[in-house]
Amino acid sequence: MSAHCDEELVPLLAGELGREETLKVVAHLRECGECTSELVSVAVAFGSLRAARRAGDLLTSRGESPAVDVTGLEVSTSEQPPLRFQPRRQHRGLILVAAAVIAVVAATGIGVAMSGHTTPPVSAVAALHHMDAPPGATGEATVRTVGSNRQMDVATKGLPAAPANHYYEVWLLQPATNKMLPVGVLSPTGSSTYAVAGGIMAQYSAVDISLQVNDGSTAHSSVSVLRGSVRSV
Repeated sequence: MSAHCDEELVPLLAGELGREETLKVVAHLRECGECTSELVSVAVAFGSLRAARRAGDLLTSRGESPAVDVTGLEVSTSEQPPLRFQPRRQHRGLILVAAAVIAVVAATGIGVAMSGHTTPPVSAVAALHHMDAPPGATGEATVRTVGSNRQMDVATKGLPAAPANHYYEVWLLQPATNKMLPVGVLSPTGSSTYAVAGGIMAQYSAVDISLQVNDGSTAHSSVSVLRGSVRSV
């Protein structure tokens, strides 16, 4: 690895690094603010691309045309991690380490990276209540204004680990029409940060977390574990 780990960031996100490489990159990120900021930028870009692609796939499956043409957002599969994948058993621990590092970076540094050196102001919040989840499970979504975009921080408590071959996904919801938009996969840590265009965010009034089967489907599973209405502050 060179003085910085720019070339290792994409493989880290995709879970493609070996054990020694992963540990070296993680150690470097803990000490290098420049590479940490770069990791945040790459993670946000990947999250936005994947959300846009899933939204486009979902609309296409319903016979609708996406409001925004996302074809220009496509990149080669060799440069972008798959939307959903099942890691080989021997790599699973390394991928979880990488995910944990990314989650910590996102929780502590994404606001600074996206808006200079100040924390973006909170514009809305949503208290997430249990639905098809244990009664003690709760969550909160905090929406911050970053220029014309929105940064949504989702944090959960008491949500059990997803069963084998399952994962949790975060959605925006408009209860009046049952219109839903996938925002991104929830980190195994139970907390994640997502970038959403302000115009898109304004079309939804609730946040939903679903339990999905890792079968490649882009549709909501109909199993909502947490949900809450968004209110302005």
